[in-house]
Amino acid sequence: MSGFVRTGSGKWSAVVFDLDGTLADTLQDLAETANAALEEQGLPPRPPEDYPQLVGSGLEKLVERAAPSASAARREAVRQSFLRLYAANCLRHTRPYDGMPETLAALRGRGIPLLVVTNKPDVQARAIVESLFGCGLFAGIYGNRDGRRVKPDPALTLAALASVGAPPAEALFVGDSDVDVLTARNAGMRAAGAVWGFRGEEELRRAGADFLLHKPAEILNTY
Repeated sequence: MSGFVRTGSGKWSAVVFDLDGTLADTLQDLAETANAALEEQGLPPRPPEDYPQLVGSGLEKLVERAAPSASAARREAVRQSFLRLYAANCLRHTRPYDGMPETLAALRGRGIPLLVVTNKPDVQARAIVESLFGCGLFAGIYGNRDGRRVKPDPALTLAALASVGAPPAEALFVGDSDVDVLTARNAGMRAAGAVWGFRGEEELRRAGADFLLHKPAEILNTY
């Protein structure tokens, strides 16, 4: 970790989490909702095993990947269907990963601000995080909304860090995909790869994650 500026306090100035595939297993709800939206607009559904590679870059990219031959107008109709359906179904099967609540509590016990930055729509991101982890655990929950650029653009992550006064060079980004690793790089942060998530160890290794974590508790040993 040469060139890394430490705080001298023995802890990260903040830890930023991705949501899907990192904090919670949301895949079944995402896949079922996306397929329902596709079918509602007369398009064929995708096999569930496709979805780990379809999600992660925001809803527009999900729809584009799921229906690559559809017109722009049809894709927009699918996107609107997804938003409506997901609002009612985003917590049907979604659960925190084993050990995540305890790990988050331990990080907060060290006085470390916790943040969520996700490409998931903002309303559903807040609903999921607050339902699974309660209100007040995270200092900020930042999802996608009109006017916000999606990861790997670092702007939203940098704004989240600024809200808690955390220097990026002293902060950690935890995520399960190359998008998250690249976001960390673009923001000047260290990246921890959540191997338990949707994309797996090989993608995170290729992306250059600073840490490869096989269970949430390993976050506590990253500093």
